[in-house]
Amino acid sequence: MNINTKKLEKTDILNTKKLAKTAIPFFLTIFPFVFQSLIEATFENAVQLSIIAAPIIFILFAIIFKRSFCGFLCLVGALQRVVGYIGFKVLKKRVTVPATLDKYLRAAKYIILIGFAVLSIASGKLLLQVSVDDVFEQYDIILTGLAWISIMLIFVTIIGSFFIDRFFCKYICVQGAVAGVAGRFSPSGIVRCEDKCINCTLCTKKCPSNLEVHKMKKVISAECFNCQKCIVVCPKKGALTNSFAGRKIPLVLFVAMAGMVFILLPFLITLFL
Repeated sequence: MNINTKKLEKTDILNTKKLAKTAIPFFLTIFPFVFQSLIEATFENAVQLSIIAAPIIFILFAIIFKRSFCGFLCLVGALQRVVGYIGFKVLKKRVTVPATLDKYLRAAKYIILIGFAVLSIASGKLLLQVSVDDVFEQYDIILTGLAWISIMLIFVTIIGSFFIDRFFCKYICVQGAVAGVAGRFSPSGIVRCEDKCINCTLCTKKCPSNLEVHKMKKVISAECFNCQKCIVVCPKKGALTNSFAGRKIPLVLFVAMAGMVFILLPFLITLFL
Protein backbone atom coordinates (compact mmCIF):
# COMPACT_ATOMS: atom_id res chain seq x y z
CA MET A 1 0.00 0.00 0.00
CA ASN A 2 1.42 3.40 -1.01
CA ILE A 3 1.73 5.92 1.80
CA ASN A 4 1.96 9.67 1.20
CA THR A 5 4.83 10.45 3.59
CA LYS A 6 4.60 14.24 3.24
CA LYS A 7 0.89 14.17 3.98
CA LEU A 8 1.50 12.02 7.05
CA GLU A 9 4.25 14.37 8.26
CA LYS A 10 1.75 17.23 8.01
CA THR A 11 -0.85 15.12 9.83
CA ASP A 12 1.74 14.39 12.53
CA ILE A 13 2.23 18.13 13.13
CA LEU A 14 -1.51 18.86 13.08
CA ASN A 15 -2.28 16.03 15.51
CA THR A 16 0.46 17.22 17.86
CA LYS A 17 -0.97 20.75 17.78
CA LYS A 18 -4.45 19.33 18.43
CA LEU A 19 -3.10 17.41 21.41
CA ALA A 20 -1.42 20.54 22.76
CA LYS A 21 -4.57 22.66 22.33
CA THR A 22 -6.58 20.10 24.28
CA ALA A 23 -4.11 19.31 27.05
CA ILE A 24 -2.63 22.77 27.73
CA PRO A 25 -5.92 24.43 28.84
CA PHE A 26 -6.37 21.56 31.32
CA PHE A 27 -2.95 22.17 32.87
CA LEU A 28 -3.43 25.96 32.87
CA THR A 29 -6.71 25.49 34.72
CA ILE A 30 -5.26 23.31 37.47
CA PHE A 31 -1.81 24.93 37.72
CA PRO A 32 -2.85 28.11 39.65
CA PHE A 33 -4.21 25.94 42.46
CA VAL A 34 -1.06 23.83 42.48
CA PHE A 35 1.17 26.92 42.48
CA GLN A 36 -0.77 28.46 45.36
CA SER A 37 -0.34 25.28 47.40
CA LEU A 38 3.38 25.24 46.67
CA ILE A 39 4.03 28.83 47.76
CA GLU A 40 2.02 28.24 50.93
CA ALA A 41 4.04 25.14 51.83
CA THR A 42 6.54 25.40 54.68
CA PHE A 43 10.28 24.93 54.20
CA GLU A 44 10.17 21.69 56.19
CA ASN A 45 7.49 20.27 53.92
CA ALA A 46 9.48 21.25 50.84
CA VAL A 47 12.61 19.51 52.14
CA GLN A 48 10.59 16.49 53.20
CA LEU A 49 9.00 16.25 49.76
CA SER A 50 12.27 16.54 47.84
CA ILE A 51 14.22 14.03 49.93
CA ILE A 52 11.61 11.42 50.80
CA ALA A 53 8.63 11.82 48.51
CA ALA A 54 10.29 12.51 45.15
CA PRO A 55 11.59 8.93 44.66
CA ILE A 56 8.24 7.51 45.79
CA ILE A 57 6.33 9.81 43.41
CA PHE A 58 8.59 8.95 40.49
CA ILE A 59 8.37 5.19 41.01
CA LEU A 60 4.60 5.21 41.61
CA PHE A 61 4.09 7.29 38.49
CA ALA A 62 6.20 4.82 36.49
CA ILE A 63 4.19 1.89 37.84
CA ILE A 64 0.97 3.59 36.74
CA PHE A 65 2.02 5.18 33.45
CA LYS A 66 5.31 3.43 32.56
CA ARG A 67 7.91 5.89 31.16
CA SER A 68 5.42 8.66 30.36
CA PHE A 69 7.58 11.02 32.43
CA CYS A 70 10.39 10.35 29.94
CA GLY A 71 8.00 10.69 27.01
CA PHE A 72 6.41 14.08 27.57
CA LEU A 73 7.20 15.50 31.04
CA CYS A 74 10.99 15.40 31.36
CA LEU A 75 12.78 18.70 30.64
CA VAL A 76 15.91 16.88 29.47
CA GLY A 77 13.75 14.94 27.04
CA ALA A 78 12.36 18.23 25.73
CA LEU A 79 15.90 19.59 25.33
CA GLN A 80 16.87 16.51 23.33
CA ARG A 81 13.87 16.87 21.05
CA VAL A 82 14.83 20.47 20.25
CA VAL A 83 18.49 19.60 19.66
CA GLY A 84 17.50 16.51 17.67
CA TYR A 85 15.20 18.58 15.46
CA ILE A 86 18.04 21.00 14.71
CA GLY A 87 20.38 18.07 14.03
CA PHE A 88 17.90 16.50 11.62
CA LYS A 89 17.47 19.78 9.73
CA VAL A 90 21.24 20.14 9.40
CA LEU A 91 22.16 16.51 8.65
CA LYS A 92 18.92 15.63 6.79
CA LYS A 93 18.94 12.25 8.58
CA ARG A 94 19.38 10.57 11.95
CA VAL A 95 22.46 8.56 12.83
CA THR A 96 21.55 4.90 13.37
CA VAL A 97 23.66 2.96 15.86
CA PRO A 98 24.37 -0.65 14.73
CA ALA A 99 21.98 -3.07 16.46
CA THR A 100 24.66 -5.03 18.33
CA LEU A 101 26.40 -1.90 19.64
CA ASP A 102 23.04 -0.32 20.46
CA LYS A 103 22.11 -3.34 22.59
CA TYR A 104 25.25 -3.05 24.72
CA LEU A 105 25.02 0.73 25.02
CA ARG A 106 21.42 0.51 26.26
CA ALA A 107 22.54 -1.92 28.96
CA ALA A 108 24.93 0.73 30.34
CA LYS A 109 22.25 2.61 32.29
CA TYR A 110 21.10 -0.59 33.99
CA ILE A 111 24.69 -1.47 34.91
CA ILE A 112 25.09 2.03 36.38
CA LEU A 113 21.82 1.56 38.30
CA ILE A 114 23.05 -1.74 39.77
CA GLY A 115 26.34 -0.04 40.64
CA PHE A 116 24.53 2.71 42.55
CA ALA A 117 22.46 0.09 44.38
CA VAL A 118 25.54 -1.95 45.39
CA LEU A 119 27.44 1.14 46.54
CA SER A 120 24.40 2.32 48.52
CA ILE A 121 24.19 -1.02 50.35
CA ALA A 122 27.95 -1.12 50.96
CA SER A 123 28.15 2.44 52.27
CA GLY A 124 24.85 2.47 54.12
CA LYS A 125 23.92 5.68 52.30
CA LEU A 126 21.36 6.28 49.57
CA LEU A 127 23.57 7.26 46.65
CA LEU A 128 20.92 7.08 43.95
CA GLN A 129 18.77 10.20 44.04
CA VAL A 130 15.60 10.33 41.99
CA SER A 131 14.66 13.88 41.04
CA VAL A 132 11.83 15.06 38.84
CA ASP A 133 13.65 18.28 37.91
CA ASP A 134 17.33 17.27 37.65
CA VAL A 135 18.04 13.88 36.08
CA PHE A 136 21.79 14.60 36.19
CA GLU A 137 21.80 14.85 39.99
CA GLN A 138 22.45 11.16 40.66
CA TYR A 139 25.78 11.27 38.82
CA ASP A 140 27.54 13.87 40.97
CA ILE A 141 26.16 12.87 44.37
CA ILE A 142 28.92 10.29 44.95
CA LEU A 143 31.62 12.92 44.44
CA THR A 144 30.07 15.72 46.47
CA GLY A 145 30.82 19.18 45.14
CA LEU A 146 31.87 18.08 41.68
CA ALA A 147 29.14 19.91 39.79
CA TRP A 148 31.26 19.67 36.66
CA ILE A 149 29.97 16.11 36.23
CA SER A 150 26.48 17.44 35.55
CA ILE A 151 27.88 20.11 33.23
CA MET A 152 29.82 17.47 31.32
CA LEU A 153 26.73 15.27 31.01
CA ILE A 154 24.68 18.18 29.69
CA PHE A 155 27.37 18.83 27.08
CA VAL A 156 27.52 15.14 26.09
CA THR A 157 23.71 15.02 25.94
CA ILE A 158 23.50 18.01 23.60
CA ILE A 159 26.21 16.69 21.27
CA GLY A 160 24.83 13.13 21.33
CA SER A 161 21.24 14.24 20.72
CA PHE A 162 22.32 16.26 17.70
CA PHE A 163 23.19 13.01 15.95
CA ILE A 164 21.17 10.31 17.77
CA ASP A 165 17.50 10.59 18.72
CA ARG A 166 17.05 10.75 22.53
CA PHE A 167 20.73 9.87 23.11
CA PHE A 168 20.72 10.48 26.88
CA CYS A 169 17.42 8.64 27.44
CA LYS A 170 18.63 5.55 25.59
CA TYR A 171 22.12 5.13 26.95
CA ILE A 172 22.80 7.16 30.11
CA CYS A 173 19.71 8.09 32.14
CA VAL A 174 19.55 6.07 35.37
CA GLN A 175 16.11 7.48 36.18
CA GLY A 176 14.93 6.08 32.87
CA ALA A 177 16.28 2.69 33.96
CA VAL A 178 14.35 2.96 37.24
CA ALA A 179 11.17 3.94 35.38
CA GLY A 180 11.70 1.13 32.88
CA VAL A 181 11.95 -1.49 35.62
CA ALA A 182 9.00 -0.08 37.59
CA GLY A 183 6.96 0.21 34.39
CA ARG A 184 7.08 -3.55 33.90
CA PHE A 185 4.35 -3.74 36.57
CA SER A 186 2.18 -1.08 34.92
CA PRO A 187 -1.45 -1.69 33.89
CA SER A 188 -0.97 0.77 31.02
CA GLY A 189 0.60 0.32 27.61
CA ILE A 190 0.30 0.88 23.89
CA VAL A 191 -1.51 -1.91 22.05
CA ARG A 192 -1.70 -2.71 18.32
CA CYS A 193 -4.86 -4.01 16.71
CA GLU A 194 -3.65 -6.51 14.10
CA ASP A 195 -6.96 -6.39 12.22
CA LYS A 196 -6.69 -2.62 11.67
CA CYS A 197 -2.92 -2.38 11.15
CA ILE A 198 -1.95 -1.81 7.50
CA ASN A 199 1.76 -2.63 8.11
CA CYS A 200 3.00 0.72 6.82
CA THR A 201 5.78 0.55 9.51
CA LEU A 202 5.54 4.31 10.20
CA CYS A 203 5.24 3.62 13.93
CA THR A 204 8.56 1.78 13.86
CA LYS A 205 10.25 4.41 11.68
CA LYS A 206 9.15 7.25 13.97
CA CYS A 207 9.85 5.49 17.29
CA PRO A 208 12.66 7.45 19.04
CA SER A 209 13.65 4.27 20.87
CA ASN A 210 13.92 2.28 17.62
CA LEU A 211 11.40 -0.36 18.69
CA GLU A 212 9.70 -2.51 16.04
CA VAL A 213 6.23 -1.40 17.07
CA HIS A 214 4.58 -2.76 13.91
CA LYS A 215 5.49 -6.30 15.01
CA MET A 216 4.18 -6.03 18.57
CA LYS A 217 0.73 -6.82 19.93
CA LYS A 218 1.53 -4.74 23.00
CA VAL A 219 4.53 -2.49 23.60
CA ILE A 220 5.96 -3.84 26.86
CA SER A 221 9.62 -2.97 26.36
CA ALA A 222 11.30 -1.05 29.20
CA GLU A 223 12.91 1.04 26.44
CA CYS A 224 9.57 2.54 25.34
CA PHE A 225 9.32 6.21 26.39
CA ASN A 226 5.53 6.18 26.05
CA CYS A 227 5.93 9.39 24.04
CA GLN A 228 2.79 8.62 21.97
CA LYS A 229 4.56 9.40 18.69
CA CYS A 230 3.66 6.03 17.17
CA ILE A 231 -0.03 6.71 17.83
CA VAL A 232 0.18 10.25 16.45
CA VAL A 233 1.78 9.20 13.13
CA CYS A 234 -0.37 6.10 12.59
CA PRO A 235 -2.54 6.70 9.48
CA LYS A 236 -5.11 4.07 10.48
CA LYS A 237 -7.42 5.14 13.28
CA GLY A 238 -7.62 2.56 16.06
CA ALA A 239 -4.63 0.53 14.91
CA LEU A 240 -2.56 1.82 17.84
CA THR A 241 -4.19 2.89 21.10
CA ASN A 242 -3.39 3.40 24.76
CA SER A 243 -4.66 0.74 27.10
CA PHE A 244 -5.15 1.03 30.85
CA ALA A 245 -6.18 -2.04 32.83
CA GLY A 246 -7.55 -3.57 29.64
CA ARG A 247 -9.55 -0.50 28.60
CA LYS A 248 -8.70 1.59 25.55
CA ILE A 249 -7.95 5.23 26.38
CA PRO A 250 -7.91 8.08 23.79
CA LEU A 251 -4.49 9.72 23.40
CA VAL A 252 -5.51 13.15 24.72
CA LEU A 253 -7.27 11.64 27.73
CA PHE A 254 -4.24 9.47 28.51
CA VAL A 255 -1.90 12.47 28.47
CA ALA A 256 -4.33 14.48 30.61
CA MET A 257 -4.62 11.60 33.10
CA ALA A 258 -0.83 11.25 33.32
CA GLY A 259 -0.39 14.99 33.83
CA MET A 260 -3.07 15.17 36.50
CA VAL A 261 -1.67 12.20 38.43
CA PHE A 262 1.85 13.65 38.21
CA ILE A 263 0.59 16.95 39.64
CA LEU A 264 -1.56 15.43 42.38
CA LEU A 265 0.78 12.64 43.56
CA PRO A 266 3.03 14.99 45.61
CA PHE A 267 0.06 16.20 47.64
CA LEU A 268 -1.29 12.70 48.19
CA ILE A 269 2.14 11.40 49.25
CA THR A 270 2.80 14.24 51.72
CA LEU A 271 -0.45 13.41 53.51
CA PHE A 272 1.23 10.23 54.74
CA LEU A 273 4.64 11.75 55.56
